[in-house]
Amino acid sequence: MKRGMTKRVGLLTVSVLGLVLCSALAQEDPSGEPALFLRASDRFGLKLLDGAHQNEADRNIVISPLPVSLSFAALLQGSDDPTTVEEIYSALSWRRGEALTIAGKMLHARFAKPKPAHTAPLPPPPPGMTPDFLDHLKYLRSFKPEELWLSGAILYRGQGSLAQDFIDQVRDNFGFAVRAVGGPQPQILDENWDPNIPMPTVRGYHDAWVTSFTHLRTGWIGNTFVESKAVRHGFTLQSGRVVQADFLKSEMFRYPYAQTEEFEAVTLSCGQASILLILPAPGKDIRQLESVLTNGPERVDVLLREQEGDVDLPPFHFAYEANLQAAIQKMGVHRIFDAPAALSKAVPEMGAALDGILQRTEIVVDQNGIRADAGTVYAAVYGGIMAAQGPFHMVLNRPFLFFIRDNATRAPLFVGAVMDPTAS
Repeated sequence: MKRGMTKRVGLLTVSVLGLVLCSALAQEDPSGEPALFLRASDRFGLKLLDGAHQNEADRNIVISPLPVSLSFAALLQGSDDPTTVEEIYSALSWRRGEALTIAGKMLHARFAKPKPAHTAPLPPPPPGMTPDFLDHLKYLRSFKPEELWLSGAILYRGQGSLAQDFIDQVRDNFGFAVRAVGGPQPQILDENWDPNIPMPTVRGYHDAWVTSFTHLRTGWIGNTFVESKAVRHGFTLQSGRVVQADFLKSEMFRYPYAQTEEFEAVTLSCGQASILLILPAPGKDIRQLESVLTNGPERVDVLLREQEGDVDLPPFHFAYEANLQAAIQKMGVHRIFDAPAALSKAVPEMGAALDGILQRTEIVVDQNGIRADAGTVYAAVYGGIMAAQGPFHMVLNRPFLFFIRDNATRAPLFVGAVMDPTAS
């Protein structure tokens, strides 16, 4: 690349469990990782949701915060600018001294894509078994297995434009593959990319992409909604208008549940992940609740107690695409969008700065479980910017919040708000 040339970088992330990379100036301390990072990711996700909702108050929203965290972390490996580092650490609630690279390696190991499972031939029926034994095995195998993994890659044009030290750190600490591609759009995605997932729209001429992908397919544990038949009744929108929506009633069971003067909350579990549903109390505004929770979403978790009850849940399926740059800037991150010096270590010849953050997410929550994918595009420019007592009965019949977390690590996979379950 020649000096002075305007080069654009797009980072394409699909529903990834993100980890924060530590800056070269930070001292690593392995204690408390990755829990500290995951708690910070909870707060960051709520801030993103709150910021996005300010401009689209009545729209269904779902955001995957970890891909954003992961990409900022990767970019930090390419920055030695103190202002840039300080702004990002502050906005994402990271503490100096955290062993973020250690957490990155641990979570990368947790979410590595498994090798394809070998399906053994169906065995003959054991002596004494009925003839429908094989039909029963075929029925069990007809269900798609539980799936949750992440992957990442840096794709770029212009061999030698990225600093080798930056490439090595991103690869070694977070498992990103790095390779050169051609053309103005990313023609080759990383090897784990699912071609059926939604992809954000990439506009303009970009010279590099950082891609990551999280794949979540998980079914409810037990008989949560197995016997439920959809029943239509009213859902009150933020405007006060009532729409008719399908509702599923869960089985009566002991669920983690809490009710306060501000909200009602319950956790429903799937095999790989769990969903926390938070319903503002009658007369309370969902936007106010979002703002309160940005100061500490754990305040809901500590109140949850197992209690017998059931949940009326409207199944929902929608896609959401938005530019998250404004929400990030409201958190105090500015220099990485304005100054080429912000990423001078990643692109030594001319530096680089971000030019936008787009994310597209598609989510389905229904009687079968949760299926979700998200995509994020970071656009950047090399050289600078150029242009209860008894059983509870929880009815989610007005706008509510949801959080989807990995069961093993509690990593936040998705955060969102359902304003109208009938909208797609």
